Amino acid sequence: MAQSETPARDAVLVKYLNEAYGKEKQLETALTAQIALAKRPQLKKGLQDHLKVTKAQSKGLAKRMKELGGKADAGPDLPGPDVAGDAVVLVGNVANRALAAAKGPVQALRGTSEADNELRNVRDCLWNEAEEIAHYNVIEAAADALKDRETAKLARTYRRQEESMQKLLERQIAPLMKAVVKEEVPSGERGSSSRRSSSRSASTRSSSSRSSSSRSAASGSSSRRSASSKSTAAKTTGTRTKPKPRKKSS
Repeated sequence: MAQSETPARDAVLVKYLNEAYGKEKQLETALTAQIALAKRPQLKKGLQDHLKVTKAQSKGLAKRMKELGGKADAGPDLPGPDVAGDAVVLVGNVANRALAAAKGPVQALRGTSEADNELRNVRDCLWNEAEEIAHYNVIEAAADALKDRETAKLARTYRRQEESMQKLLERQIAPLMKAVVKEEVPSGERGSSSRRSSSRSASTRSSSSRSSSSRSAASGSSSRRSASSKSTAAKTTGTRTKPKPRKKSS
């Protein structure tokens, strides 16, 4: 292949493309494990379809890197155009090793029930989709900044595929959580916290109402006593101040 006229530009694009490629290759293994664990038909089919998409994305990323003078490698070395430099290779080397160490295939037995296992795996899938979306956002931004329309288009297409899978996974959470509750929480305890809270609230309102009524009754009684006292005082005062009639002189 002829030497690129824009080696530094291509090295930047290859760097980000290869990081996404490494993630996709890792997920090919993870998705295979996820499919084996999935029990819900919709989820299993969605994962199977996405495995096909993931493999196609890996091939598309490898193809684009080759066109830019690089070579796809999901391992510890990050290949790119010869002029990429030792610094770029070293960064890719460390990043890919950390990625492989931190995120291996899904652990199958870690939950408290079958439904809990499946729910946790869906949660991990969502996390992976978010990371993939981030990779393609970065690639698109880099391609836009470097005026590489073909790479930008590839990134947008792949990001939309990940977003579609993300929505499918989100729809699985609510029914799976209901299954976890059914398997792990006795029927008598489901929602009991709300009932206790409502009972306490009703009791508080009743006590408050009784207290308010007592205060109102006491206030009324006090007012009546005050009015009676004022009336008595007025009568007494009136009796004392009434002038005596004068005797007529003869």
